[in-house]
Amino acid sequence: MKGGEPHRLVKPGERALDLDDFAPYYIRAIANRLAQAASRLYMRKYGIGLTEWSCLSTLGKEEEISASRICEMSGFDKGLVSRGLAALEAKGFIESTPVEHHNRKRLNRFTPAGRALYLEIRELALHREEQLLKGVAADDRAALMGYLRVMHHNALEMVANEAGPHDTTTSGEF
Repeated sequence: MKGGEPHRLVKPGERALDLDDFAPYYIRAIANRLAQAASRLYMRKYGIGLTEWSCLSTLGKEEEISASRICEMSGFDKGLVSRGLAALEAKGFIESTPVEHHNRKRLNRFTPAGRALYLEIRELALHREEQLLKGVAADDRAALMGYLRVMHHNALEMVANEAGPHDTTTSGEF
């Protein structure tokens, strides 16, 4: 192999995976770049990380929410969500109360400071979404959201079908 030439791993007659036409590649690449940039931005501007924002944004959909419900909705790992919620509570953005007749289950809700933070970051998140979708027509956006919902449903189905009998973890990957 000469200097600068790529080493060919695919043998003659085999088909290489063409990442330019592989949807999971683009989904992961877009999600990773958006998540990294959002994490840096939210930490710099608000002192919270992406996991904490994910907890806040999920809480924004429901008045009170348990850690397990956040995991279910977001796909994040239980340990990650628990640490995010603990950090938000320590910073005074949420408060949690025990659920009667449950040993460990707690319900989380916004404090006034947490609600204000959520509303502020929500506006920034919506602006970032607008930047991401710049140049995509309204009809195409509606179609895109429909396709993404179908893909999300299919992904949940795939994960359930591929899980082993003792696999109870969820991934934080998108």
